[in-house]
Amino acid sequence: MFGLFKSQPFRDRQLGEFRRSGGYWKGSLVVAPCGTFRLALDGSEPPDPITLGLAKELPDRFKSLMPEIQNALFGHYAPYKEAVHAGEETGSPCPSIASPEAVWPHVTPAHVLVEPLEGIPTVEIAFRLAWDVEHTVGTRFQNWQFIELNGSVRGQ
Repeated sequence: MFGLFKSQPFRDRQLGEFRRSGGYWKGSLVVAPCGTFRLALDGSEPPDPITLGLAKELPDRFKSLMPEIQNALFGHYAPYKEAVHAGEETGSPCPSIASPEAVWPHVTPAHVLVEPLEGIPTVEIAFRLAWDVEHTVGTRFQNWQFIELNGSVRGQ
């Protein structure tokens, strides 16, 4: 009976197939040099054209976003490194990262979420971190400008 209300898959020529689940259109997105992210787009039937357009732009824009992303991730890393050196943190091993540019071998792609945040289309690029295995953090952009590092991402 519930199959009657299930959305049909949506196919985009550039991004491939999306399936509706949990209020989002879900697919995947390859972003060099990081790899493949799970992709979630806001929108009903079909996906919102603005969010779809932003997802299509991201792979070409990513290299220009990397300095802001790596600075934010390195800023997140610094307190963990200090806590390990002070003996306050003894959990998972903390890698030695000397500069913002050196964070990349220690992060893995998690997801890209594109949805309005306070009415403004927002791209959240989320990563799993070697130094903080309990959390996924997202770097958020509006109009391709960095707005925040979000430590409470919803893990699409």
